[in-house]
Amino acid sequence: MALTSVYDAAAEALDITLRQETPPTPGQPIKKPLPIPIAIGLLDDDGGILTQTQIVVLDDLARTVRIEGVAREPVISALRGFSAPVILTTDAPAKDRYVILASDTDLFNRWEAGQCLAQDLILTRAAGAPDEVGEERFAEAMGRALRDDGADHAFKALLLTMPSENDLAMVRTPADPAAINTARVALRRRMSVHLHDQLGSMHGALQEAGDFSTRAEAAGRRALRNAVLELLVADPSAVNIDRAAGHFEAAANMTDAIGGLSALLLIGGDRLENALASFYAKWRDEPLVIDKWFQIQARDASPGALGRIMGLTIHPAFEAKNPNRFRALVSAFAMNNPVRFHDPSGEGYRFVADQLLAADAYNPMLASRLVETLGGWARYAPIYSELMRGQLERIVAIDGLSKNVFELASKALIAAE
Repeated sequence: MALTSVYDAAAEALDITLRQETPPTPGQPIKKPLPIPIAIGLLDDDGGILTQTQIVVLDDLARTVRIEGVAREPVISALRGFSAPVILTTDAPAKDRYVILASDTDLFNRWEAGQCLAQDLILTRAAGAPDEVGEERFAEAMGRALRDDGADHAFKALLLTMPSENDLAMVRTPADPAAINTARVALRRRMSVHLHDQLGSMHGALQEAGDFSTRAEAAGRRALRNAVLELLVADPSAVNIDRAAGHFEAAANMTDAIGGLSALLLIGGDRLENALASFYAKWRDEPLVIDKWFQIQARDASPGALGRIMGLTIHPAFEAKNPNRFRALVSAFAMNNPVRFHDPSGEGYRFVADQLLAADAYNPMLASRLVETLGGWARYAPIYSELMRGQLERIVAIDGLSKNVFELASKALIAAE
């Protein structure tokens, strides 16, 4: 669905034109128009409300509506509350998204604007043309959004979550995971530096007092505090390193302990190693908790991470035939550590293929789930795709391979040709 607009300053009116198009499907080459409710509100450049939300129903191929009493050129907040399951394109300038992120009373649109802005800024930098002014505006808009008392803690935690590197790699092909990682890290660091004082104050204010609570408000508070800490350590200053270590050491519940470990993982060094050893010593007799311990380390994005992960495969607590433990380390590495999985050396692919082949001998279903991590090889730049394809070819050439793995790996090679 497309939305275009024209503002008539003399009449203080806004004309909005909506158009819909449904692609043909087998047996239905021509699709009739559907009734699509579109919730629309108007903001000014400072985020103030110009008009309250109103519903426009598009039940034809196109419709133009006029909204009167619009005192200044507005920022259009359309599809509020995700009022219809459509893909919306607009002719609105990119600057409008910063206003929506900072101030829109509709939280869905605020989140959507943040995701779209982050995606564009990261991919622009990854392509070699960073928009540093846009990155600063993004950080400023995020700071305003975090100061909004009308949004709850859980929403703000979600707002701070950037698009994942795997999702970003799906947007533009051929993808370069290393460039995406570098760009994403750069945006988070800019936000951390720009919002340092605000984030530091939030982290301190969000610390729980009293007994652990399972209430939604308390859970949201913990989620936001951990998200704030993770953003703070994107700038690994001495103050932020101390804050992360203190967060872990003072943790009175598993959520905060995991949050502290995750933040320290982004920093590395002795503080991380000491925290990992302390966590393991405390929880070594709790299998589900130790799964988390492996899973956290599987996400280590530092240059030497693959050595750590390979070393964990011979750790006394690692049981390859235990599906949960295997997934916590090997699958988590392949699916949630794109920069190391896609290491230009190809060692990440080889490690996963080795583990896949070993697992195929005793659990073909477990092994087959790993094939898909290599199956998207055609989406990546040649330096990566050729290495990924090479591991798939190596897999299908193995004698005695299970039917599941052979079929999936063979189809992955054919489907992308």
